[in-house]
Formats: sequence, C-alpha cells, structure tokens
Amino acid sequence: MSTKQTEDLMYNIVKELEETGLRRQFDAQLSKMAKQDKHKWKEIGERWEYAIQKVRTKHAKSDKRATKRNRKNSKDEE
Repeated sequence: MSTKQTEDLMYNIVKELEETGLRRQFDAQLSKMAKQDKHKWKEIGERWEYAIQKVRTKHAKSDKRATKRNRKNSKDEE
C-alpha cells in the first residue's frame, strides 16, 4: 500500500524524468537494482529515490565532461 507521500514522490520523479529526458536511464537503473539483494526489501518509494539520485549523479558527471570538452575544443579553435 502506498501513502500520499509516496505517490507525491513518484509523481515528482516522473515529472522530472519527462522534463530531463532521463526516463530510459531511470528504467535501466531500476532494472539493475531489481537484481541486487540490497534493494530487495526496500519500499518502492525508497527504490525510486535511490534510482533517481543515481541517474542525476551520472547525468551531472556526463554534463561536466561534455562542458569541459566543449571549452577545450573552443580554445583549440581560437
């Protein structure tokens, strides 16, 4: 049974995923977690929170790398 708080959390996560286009990565993370024993007994809300944090972190790291690459390339062109 889910609570109002869990429903709100899941709604906000879905909204964020639609806005950022990270749904595929989120689904892949949940799939990976389903095979791991440490996530077996977590509530759905806890799993979703963990998965969105992982996806956000990976996305932020890839954005930083892309930004550094773009800055480096623009300096080379000057």
